[in-house]
Amino acid sequence: MDDRERFIIRRFDPERDIDAAYRCYVSGFYHNMWPIIDHAEPRLIKDFMLAFARAADAAFVAEVDGEAGGLLFGYFPARRGSLGRVVRTQVVMHLKVLFCRYRMTPFARAAWWRVATGELAYVVHLEKAPSEVLLLTSEKEHRGGIGRALMDAWVKETESRGYNKIVVSTDSTVSYGFYERYGFQRVRDFPLKCFFYSMPGVDVHGYIYSLHIPPE
Repeated sequence: MDDRERFIIRRFDPERDIDAAYRCYVSGFYHNMWPIIDHAEPRLIKDFMLAFARAADAAFVAEVDGEAGGLLFGYFPARRGSLGRVVRTQVVMHLKVLFCRYRMTPFARAAWWRVATGELAYVVHLEKAPSEVLLLTSEKEHRGGIGRALMDAWVKETESRGYNKIVVSTDSTVSYGFYERYGFQRVRDFPLKCFFYSMPGVDVHGYIYSLHIPPE
């Protein structure tokens, strides 16, 4: 049986899936986001995930044993209103942090703003495309086909909208090799200053990957 057949791909349900989404985020990003995960209330990350879901034009989960074991949020910048929605949701999230809507230690707050300002590099380097992956992550114990199953769903969604190019932003601290194995090509490589607090002294690079979907 193909590994991808182990997963049920369905749409993200905020009420049903938020706790699993939190676990997926922690599993996928603890190593570079631990100052925020450990030193802020869990509601911050949960609201962050819900902000991604609201920004997305489509949000998928890969269900394993009745719960989401992985998720992918994506949007279509070429679609009217989509880019503005992404920007608004992120601004609102940052304003909530700025006005102390979450319990956070000063260390967590410093790490949050370091990540937020560091990620502005993606705005400068991002390649234009009609389809973009906002977030892809999964619980480690379910890896081995789950990312491909989710990406297959996003490719189909992209094709259904009449688009043939997808981009994704990632970095050297995570499993960027997945995108290369899937067929993405690296089109940007640049220094990234996001993880000063979580990974001091580590030379981190941001990457932009692009996938051209061949016509059938």
